[in-house]
Amino acid sequence: MERRENVVRVDAGRLRRKLAEYYAADGHGEKTVFELPKGGYVPRISKSCSETAQPEFPKLETSARAWARPVVRLVGIITLGCFAIAYFVSSTKQDVPTDLSVDGLSRDERSAIFDASPMRLQAVNLANTGRDLIFPALEPARLEAALTIFKGAIENDDSYFGGHAGAAQVAATIAVLTSDDDLAQNMLNYADAQAKRAMELAPETGWSQAAMAWVKFAKGNWHEAIEFAQRAQRLAPHDVHVSEFVSLVMLYSGSFEQVVAISEDALSKIELQRGYVFQNAMGSAKFHMKDYEGAVSAFEGVMEKGGPVGPVSVAYLMASHYMLGNKVQAQSLSEQLSREWPDSRVDALFEKLFANPKYGQELGDAMRQANWKPPS
Repeated sequence: MERRENVVRVDAGRLRRKLAEYYAADGHGEKTVFELPKGGYVPRISKSCSETAQPEFPKLETSARAWARPVVRLVGIITLGCFAIAYFVSSTKQDVPTDLSVDGLSRDERSAIFDASPMRLQAVNLANTGRDLIFPALEPARLEAALTIFKGAIENDDSYFGGHAGAAQVAATIAVLTSDDDLAQNMLNYADAQAKRAMELAPETGWSQAAMAWVKFAKGNWHEAIEFAQRAQRLAPHDVHVSEFVSLVMLYSGSFEQVVAISEDALSKIELQRGYVFQNAMGSAKFHMKDYEGAVSAFEGVMEKGGPVGPVSVAYLMASHYMLGNKVQAQSLSEQLSREWPDSRVDALFEKLFANPKYGQELGDAMRQANWKPPS
């Protein structure tokens, strides 16, 4: 117990120093201040009353340059530190059942990892936290925070494959979504290196295979992407995060029946506490299979369980309702999409993502028929 408390104190001190460095430099004069008071591990957020404080930050940009803003880096640092500290504090409580499984690891497995290396356990904790941050992916701040956390896992233990696999997945996602060609190439090169490192360290894991599949997809190597994705699913059929990336690779390749089969198999064997992207992928697949009722059911099921919601799910819901003749619901969703994401071009994005652009065009046609007007 004493060793674990020492690790917590060290991490808390490191986070306090990072915050102090930030507010002494890039964050000088900010109105919102994050603190981790000494003697505790609960973060405190306060508002500065200084007349010299800088104006409030503008709304989050959706351009490629938004990936590197200082405030986003701060979010990543705070998220990384608070999650790590919170987990270490909670993991020392004695009233937790010894067979409790968290992210696939039992309490005994975590204790064994800790006894071998506290830094390894911290890397595992951070990497698992990062996996939950990736989706919905059309949020630059969210992806930047996730990438910061995976890099933190690598710094804690470079020999743990999960940090590299997660970093590869996030970097490849940024490469696919950004309109900045230089940033895309840099992220793709980084993703490729991290996926290869994960494969060197743990080629037998579904996560490493899924990371390589996603990088191959980002490069446009469809045959290899599908091969790695299928192997990942065979290796880790009950890992929901593996299923997320596998389902997306299969979706964009046009293998809609496989997407539905993966999702239905997972739902029949895993008791989910919330919704996941592989269920959204199933909704998208059913739309393209012209099972519009199934598509609506899938997307609404994810939302009801607090799963990822973004312009993609709203766009597919709108298109599905229109195809079912539910014009009132379709019109309402069209207005929501335009109001909440006024610059979103989901139709153009999907023409880019699908191996066969006709599926993106199919979605875009249904959206416009539902009275959605692309931003000028």
